[in-house]
Amino acid sequence: MNWTKNKPPTAEISYYDHTTCESPLGQFTIEWKSWKDEPSYDIKLGDEWLNVAYTLDEAKDVCRKYLEDKAEELNEFIRDEEI
Repeated sequence: MNWTKNKPPTAEISYYDHTTCESPLGQFTIEWKSWKDEPSYDIKLGDEWLNVAYTLDEAKDVCRKYLEDKAEELNEFIRDEEI
């Protein structure tokens, strides 16, 4: 997955520090309050909040897992339709 470099708050994307990644399902955004000693990392796909993580790497892993799970759901759907 190709994540942007960490960006400062941008009104159009996030009012917090953030990074984004385009995917076939839409844009993932991970945002955090960088002024906190131990920030949490909120994960969104488009406008939908998905989850929270406690490190940036963990948040990126959550996004990858989300895509893998959706791919598996689609594969199962296609297999079921072929029967």
